[in-house]
Amino acid sequence: MTTEVRELLGLLHLASPALPIGGFAYSAGLESAIDLGWVGDEDGLEQWLAGALQGLAHLDLPVLLRLYRALEQGDNDALAHWNDFVRAGRETRELLFEDEQQARALVRLLKGQGVDVARLPAPPALMSAWALAARSWGLSAEGAALGFAWSWLENQLTVASKTLPLGQTSAQRLLLALKPALAGALALAGELHDDQLGLSLPGQVQASALHETQYSRLFRS
Repeated sequence: MTTEVRELLGLLHLASPALPIGGFAYSAGLESAIDLGWVGDEDGLEQWLAGALQGLAHLDLPVLLRLYRALEQGDNDALAHWNDFVRAGRETRELLFEDEQQARALVRLLKGQGVDVARLPAPPALMSAWALAARSWGLSAEGAALGFAWSWLENQLTVASKTLPLGQTSAQRLLLALKPALAGALALAGELHDDQLGLSLPGQVQASALHETQYSRLFRS
């Protein structure tokens, strides 16, 4: 098996919606934004997702790159630092719960495959577990980041499809439209210095906080 094929298979595996970490159960505040009327159609959803991608570009993706490098270099101090950094960036109880539950599920999956999960800090952030999975399955750091961004986008569109009058054609149109934004987020994540990391999205934070008491909901966040 060539290196290219191994990485492609690892990417397909890690980014697959069938990966049993429960991502389908969470909306990262999008369900509440739809319920509040902030997102009501395809154009509004595209704007919301493009804004949320800026959060990924300034927090999740650059931290993932650093966690991957820390694992690669055996730098436990850096691993613990960036693990705590990304957990601290979860600004509501639900967003932190979403991160923790998916991280635990991914750690269980890796442990069941014989991966040494003892290297991860406790409690592990999802980005830490994702970085370990990527290294175990032959992905590069950039492949790991791109796979996470794609997985996130697919999950958000699944949430929207279940809560908006958004058909599959519209969802696929948004996937195509946001591909350049995904590439841009990955490029930006690779350029940021340590002191440039971290970005608050007040609208998403407010939606997430309001979701905790939302009367009727399909998702856990």
